Amino acid sequence: MKTNFRFLAFLSFIAFAAVANAQFAIGLRPMLSNYGGYDDRRRAEISVMTGTIGERTTMEFDFGWGHRTLLSNPTYVPLPTGEVTLQYDETRQYWASGTAMLQWHHKILWRLYYYVGLGATAYFAEDGLDIMGIDVQLGLELKLKIPLQITVDYRPMLDVLDGMAYYHTVGLGVRYQFRQPEPEPEPKFLKKWKQKLFG
Repeated sequence: MKTNFRFLAFLSFIAFAAVANAQFAIGLRPMLSNYGGYDDRRRAEISVMTGTIGERTTMEFDFGWGHRTLLSNPTYVPLPTGEVTLQYDETRQYWASGTAMLQWHHKILWRLYYYVGLGATAYFAEDGLDIMGIDVQLGLELKLKIPLQITVDYRPMLDVLDGMAYYHTVGLGVRYQFRQPEPEPEPKFLKKWKQKLFG
C-alpha cells in the first residue's frame, strides 16, 4: 500500500510542477455515471487542468478515490411464498486512482469549446495495482467571465491488465481558473442582441 501512495504522490508532484508557471485551473470532477452495476469505482476526483503545452493543447491530471462493493458466497434463501431468492455477502473495497490526459481544444462559439483527449489511468486497490487503462475523452468546456470553468466529458477506458476490459465514466468538472488569458471580444451577434434588447 505504501508503494501505491508513493506513486500517487509522484503523480501529484508532476502535475503541480507542470502548472507552477502556467495558466491552469483546479477543482473537482464528480462522477455523473461510472461503470455501472456493482463496479462502483470512483465518486469524485481532484482535477487539475493546465495549458502549458500550447494555446489549444492542455494536460489534465485527476486524482480519484472511492469504493466498490464486492459480492461473494451466493446463497439461495427460501421466501415465505415458496419462491427462492439469491443473496450475497457484501464487502466494501476502497480505491485510489490517478489519470493523465493530453487534450486538444477547439472553439465552438465564444467561450464554449469542445475537446478530445488521450491518456492513461491507474487504479490501486488495497492489494496493489488493479487496473492500468488507456483512456480517450470527449468533452465540452465553458469558460465563464468569472474565474470558473465548467466541463462535462465522456471517458471510455480499456484495461490492458485484464484482457482489454471496457469501463467508462461521465464526469462534471468545476474548476477555479488561475492566471486567466486575455478576455475575448464578444461575438457580433451578441452585440446586436444587446442593442436590440437594451437599445
